[in-house]
Amino acid sequence: MWEHKKIVMITPERLGDTLMCTPAIRYLKYYCPTLEIDIIALSELSKEVLKNNPDIRQIFVLPSQKTLKNLDLNYDYAINIHDGPLAREYIQMLDIPAKHIPPENSKIHQAEQALLFIQNLLPNYPEIIERRYQLFPDTEDTAHIEQLLEAHHIDFKKDILIGLHIGCHSIAKKNFVFLKKLTHPKIWPFESIVELAQKFYQKNPQLKIIITGSRSEKTLGKKLTRLTPNVINLIDKTSVSQLTVLMNHLKAFISPDTGLMHVACSTDVPLIALFGPTHLNRTGPYPESSPHITILQAPTMAEITPDKVFQVAINVINSQNQ
Repeated sequence: MWEHKKIVMITPERLGDTLMCTPAIRYLKYYCPTLEIDIIALSELSKEVLKNNPDIRQIFVLPSQKTLKNLDLNYDYAINIHDGPLAREYIQMLDIPAKHIPPENSKIHQAEQALLFIQNLLPNYPEIIERRYQLFPDTEDTAHIEQLLEAHHIDFKKDILIGLHIGCHSIAKKNFVFLKKLTHPKIWPFESIVELAQKFYQKNPQLKIIITGSRSEKTLGKKLTRLTPNVINLIDKTSVSQLTVLMNHLKAFISPDTGLMHVACSTDVPLIALFGPTHLNRTGPYPESSPHITILQAPTMAEITPDKVFQVAINVINSQNQ
């Protein structure tokens, strides 16, 4: 069905949602190596996630209907791998046979559902071999991270780097200003973040906290750096691919349910994922059997104590030195 064919896949807007599509793209190309896969990305961020992906031929970001008509788009099929109104609009504009992912199944991880959807499109349902997310940083990404760390006088022989993500998509989208206590259910309270950073500093001043986030979290980042001397602020200074490189320098990465948590899952960095009332089964760390993942969950994020996160992080770091 798919050999020597040309298809277009519609990928979603958000970082994490797009990243969750990458195992399915890898699976499809692995079993259909002559298949040509083009992407219609619903945001520049989605394109950034798919940068350098060897399984993809080309990427179009929100192309207009006129652009679609002017391009040589003789596709055999369209694949709607993450359903939504805009994806459906593009399917209609293309006016070609389309395959649609089934409605959301809350009992199955989003990435797993995408994989199973593609598996069911192939004859004989070939085995799923690789489930890890796919990101492809290049030499420029590596050089950028090395320059950032050198600019902050990191001593790679002595300093112990711990990543900490402090925001989420919903906060960035609404452009919150972090001058007061956060109330978003995905976010760990700012007071807990401060207490954790201070615990690391008291334990060992060479335990350096690298904070990441988007532009809307800059205010919070600046406030945190004023309160704790061991914080390195890289908020809004890195791309998705560059963050993948950064993970390789970390002893642990601490994150709530957000896109950067999924970036960490694409690497071997030990991940400490903080979950409150959001859907762990649907959007939690993946693959779920990864030995690098520790999940701390409570009815609310405020109930996850800094003491607990600190102890888990220290145990993770110590285990790497044994």
